[in-house]
Amino acid sequence: MTSSRRLVVVYDRGAATVSEIARSLTKVAPLVFVTRENSEHVGPLLPLLRDMGDVVTFRDTPAEVTGPLRATDPGGIATFSERMLPVTAELAAQLGLSYHSDDTVRFLTDKFCQRQRLRETGTDSVAGQLLTRPEEWPEVLRHVGLPAIVKPVRGEGSRNTYRVDDAEEGRRLVARLLASEPAFVVEEFLQGKPCHSSGDSVGDYVSVESIAIRGAVHHIAVTGKFPLVPPFRETGQFWPAALPEKEQQLVRDLAEKAIRALGVTTGITHTEIKLTDTGPRVIEVNGRLGGNINALSLRAAGPDLVELAGRLALGEAVDAPLVAHDRVVFQYSNLAPSFPCRLDSVAGQRQLRSTVGITGYRAWIRPGTQLDGGVSTSELDLIQGEADDHSVMIQLLREVLPHLTFTFTSPVGQVEISAPDLLAKAGARPG
Repeated sequence: MTSSRRLVVVYDRGAATVSEIARSLTKVAPLVFVTRENSEHVGPLLPLLRDMGDVVTFRDTPAEVTGPLRATDPGGIATFSERMLPVTAELAAQLGLSYHSDDTVRFLTDKFCQRQRLRETGTDSVAGQLLTRPEEWPEVLRHVGLPAIVKPVRGEGSRNTYRVDDAEEGRRLVARLLASEPAFVVEEFLQGKPCHSSGDSVGDYVSVESIAIRGAVHHIAVTGKFPLVPPFRETGQFWPAALPEKEQQLVRDLAEKAIRALGVTTGITHTEIKLTDTGPRVIEVNGRLGGNINALSLRAAGPDLVELAGRLALGEAVDAPLVAHDRVVFQYSNLAPSFPCRLDSVAGQRQLRSTVGITGYRAWIRPGTQLDGGVSTSELDLIQGEADDHSVMIQLLREVLPHLTFTFTSPVGQVEISAPDLLAKAGARPG
């Protein structure tokens, strides 16, 4: 059923691609896209957005487009982009549409405020301190201790996120980071525990995909994760998580407490949770769909979460049942090197695609692309597959990853790296 009222989609780089929005939302309602005029991500995509609906852009503040948007008779507003949550909240308030409150958006986008709120409500007690000047480092460290995590107050994709084990190294790190960014959160490091018999082949954290409907929280799935590449770069995920149902229920209960503590009453959330010997602990709550989660849901015969988000924004009645799993479906990505380089070529895709259990392979980065390096999660590709159980999934990846070979040109020359070696050397310098 298509709504007669417009759905405003505040768009920028995020968890839903243009193709996903085209497939899922054009059948929900006529679309109006709101974008920043100077967005590097959106610029090349404007022709595609205009094919799907109307597009309005603003240069300085969202208030610039309130009039044109009001004239379209909007019935709801949504975003799939972390950085556009504040813009969406501002427009929703001006247009009289349902969305997160200003306080909730602040909790969802400011990692220090979120930690404070979770502690104040008794939801989670992870120690954390705000750091705005290098000279604050000794006092911050006195409260948090070592090892510690340093991450931006606002950010996504593990950008500028580091583990610190030595006080002096940490002092030099924060001095460098604060030269280009105004504030960081320093948190205690949570020691994870193995959650599968394979040991370190499965990550020690999960995410919970949830939807809030008029204040009621419903969980779609608990998402298992592959191990992080140092310092905190994500390589992939799978449904269901490799956890007994009793532990999954503890994880879901903690996610619900956190969502309620932050004041989320409507919309989709993606809550990351660390698994420790003392129980699950909150890493962070995100007020939007998780990256690549919708594709995982569709392959697991779950709901179209992009469509569901659109219908929820329009005030329609939606169902959000916990997805039943009859097999393991997974996504795995090879990551760009942490040093600056150029991707020259990729070999072995045909052999990988022909392997039983691999259901798809997509390259995200074209040969000839210059890569900046750094510690953010930068995916070269996406491998999709399915298996009878988690052990079969792990073995399948061990078999297929050696098929792929990447060639890069770095400052010290050209280097050819197989996918397993790329993973092993992810934090290494060229040569």
